[in-house]
Amino acid sequence: MKQLFQLALSGQRVTVSMQFNYAVPNHPIVNVSVIPIQENDKVHEVIGIIEDITDQLKVSQLAMEDELTGLPNRRYLMEKLTASLASTTVRKEKLAVLFIDLDRFKLVNDTLGHYLGDQALKLVALRLRDALPDSAIITRVGGDEFVVLLPELENVNEAKQTAEKLLEEIRYPLLIDEYEFTLTGSIGIAIFPECAKDAESLIKSADAALYRAKADGGDANKLFQSEMRFLLHEKFYVENDLRRALERGEFSLYFQPQFDLKTNQYCGEEVLVRWNHPTEGLISPVKFLTVAEETGLIVSIGEWVLREACYQKKKLVNMGFPQVPMSVNLSLRQFLHRDIVKQVEGALHDSCLAPRLLELEVTESVTIDIDRTVNILNRLLALGVKISLDDFGTGYSSLQYVSQLPIQELKIDQSFVRNIGQGKQSEGIISMIINLAHYLEISVIAEGVETEQQLMFLQKQNCNKVQGYYYTKPLCMSDYQKYLRTKII
Repeated sequence: MKQLFQLALSGQRVTVSMQFNYAVPNHPIVNVSVIPIQENDKVHEVIGIIEDITDQLKVSQLAMEDELTGLPNRRYLMEKLTASLASTTVRKEKLAVLFIDLDRFKLVNDTLGHYLGDQALKLVALRLRDALPDSAIITRVGGDEFVVLLPELENVNEAKQTAEKLLEEIRYPLLIDEYEFTLTGSIGIAIFPECAKDAESLIKSADAALYRAKADGGDANKLFQSEMRFLLHEKFYVENDLRRALERGEFSLYFQPQFDLKTNQYCGEEVLVRWNHPTEGLISPVKFLTVAEETGLIVSIGEWVLREACYQKKKLVNMGFPQVPMSVNLSLRQFLHRDIVKQVEGALHDSCLAPRLLELEVTESVTIDIDRTVNILNRLLALGVKISLDDFGTGYSSLQYVSQLPIQELKIDQSFVRNIGQGKQSEGIISMIINLAHYLEISVIAEGVETEQQLMFLQKQNCNKVQGYYYTKPLCMSDYQKYLRTKII
């Protein structure tokens, strides 16, 4: 304070902010102004003004802070990013924006409730913040979305490595009020100045890269590429068209046969959905199922697939084809829908299909609420259908949970089958899965078999069943009937 008056006596007007007592929490923060009163270029007196600005600072802080996580918010991000772009341009450096979204997080709220969902967001926010370098800024920009600003970037690999580290933090199991579950995330990366020249465009570029990461299955990071500029527009049009696709009858079913490895006999088939777009032609599920999941349309699409598959299977039976089980995938949203048991029961009843000919495939993500899942599975089993755990080995659920599920089959994901003969890691995982399943008295099927080498390895490991392009690609109903007549019967 004495120094302020000395400056005032020299003719300078000074205003500073200070806290009266730093050792005392919540002590007032004030602006102190000293104003010299001069006459004939001489200071005759000094006026001091003290203004309490504590409330103003609190309001300003709240405007820049996310209420739930305590992280900075989108407004703060935009101010910091704009300032960082200016200084980065002067210094001719790079910076990166990482757009993070938690995969299928809405299901956590729908399944476990918003309280546990909020607690999960808080924990994830802390993990992400602690995993970042001191120079980085992490903000929560909405729901389950976070944006990270990485200034003073040396190279693109630094941003990729940071993204991988953040994905690892997200994957680590969460334990909240005795619920243990695992999340995954997707990250889009945009680099300045290569990807965009201003703050808003940089965030949009990162968002487009994020959409590509999610469209590819999630739990991944993608670096923005110029062709991704159209992805967000494409997503908008896909969603709009998807809402009308069911009404217009644009979906159709394809079938891929399954074979017993001991007898090499046809023993079942998997049903897959395809979208025949009126102008775009046949659209891959990779392109539209992600949008369907995000919008909730997957529930109505899944119900149509289930009912239509049962009708088609009954036709095959009536035509004299072998009475082997048919596998139908249930998305997590569809599985957790309150009417799922009624939907399955209704599809079987209306089609007059024997329940033993229907096998329902669910993924490891159903273990998000193990008690609810076991209850639903037992009710489905009571109908007489079979249950298969799809894409096994790609998720992060505990083996303890898997052993609690009343399932009859594990399906090994094609990502492991594809690497047979290219390294021992995938082969070791396959061997482990088969041994685990057989120990639990569960059969095993491997998907994505394309070569004789893959087939021979799986046969040697005592895998029970296989499917894949080695036999045939998925076929529409008419072609599938021809295939069965010429290859099977």
